[in-house]
Amino acid sequence: MEDSPRKLTAVAINLCLLLPVVVVFATAIAAPIASAEATCDVPAGNPPEIAQYFEEYSVEDSGFGIFEGWNDQSALKSLDRDFSTDMTVYNDSANAIKMELVPGYQYTFCLYLSSDSQSVPTMGAIGDVYLLNEVNWDRYASSYDFREEENLEEITEGLPVEWRDLAMWLPFRDVHAYESVSSQVFSVAMDSVGSAWSSVGFFESVDPHYYLVVDGWDNGRSSDRNAAGGSMNVEILVDVEERTTLPNFIAYILIAALPVACIVVPLIIHSRYMSTGLGDEEDLRQVPYLESESDGRGQDG
Repeated sequence: MEDSPRKLTAVAINLCLLLPVVVVFATAIAAPIASAEATCDVPAGNPPEIAQYFEEYSVEDSGFGIFEGWNDQSALKSLDRDFSTDMTVYNDSANAIKMELVPGYQYTFCLYLSSDSQSVPTMGAIGDVYLLNEVNWDRYASSYDFREEENLEEITEGLPVEWRDLAMWLPFRDVHAYESVSSQVFSVAMDSVGSAWSSVGFFESVDPHYYLVVDGWDNGRSSDRNAAGGSMNVEILVDVEERTTLPNFIAYILIAALPVACIVVPLIIHSRYMSTGLGDEEDLRQVPYLESESDGRGQDG
């Protein structure tokens, strides 16, 4: 019975050491599987109030850069339901779907491009798909406005590499760019609302808007598709599923678990080792003094 507390202590220590590692590996293994199996199971019809959850934009009507955002007074609801929509992307242009994506949901986007019978693309129904946040959409619209400037590329090349990100637009998380595709399926989930700028009072009221862009022009990226040479019809399906998210402090616990264990576990082992040799006074036994016994035998002999 005395060994039971020791066994429980050993099991608890092993769990503290192994559990964070198991959780990290399970998360890394499960993430690619979830992305690969992403599909859009969207009802055929949209609910009547779906217009409050997304808006369609054309890059030609987006205005000049960030000043367009100051004139946009529309308020979208946080996207928490499925929807589908169709749009036409004209030659040398781009269209976008504006949405408010929030944590707690996984968003799966399914896009299918087809040729317009009235203006068949000479390059085929193949375009580029991007997911952009608010800031990068503004930069994207500005780059479209200045696309005919001959020295724009020279100016960009003249900027230091570490400054180019301040002028160039980037896809969300640097990965959600799908170029030269006729169909595309991908998923995304938000970890937090807003960005580092949200902590500044001036930007506190900015909503986390994102733009799903279908691109039909030569936008200047080296890997993008050239202008389609005609119009493309695009079918967009958006599948929204609730996502179980752990509180943010769980990440800090997992990160700190191993360093803390490296400090606490040796202390516990040392304490248990030092206390092993100590027992109750009742268990103490006197060991005979062998030298005195041997002396006594010698005298008897």
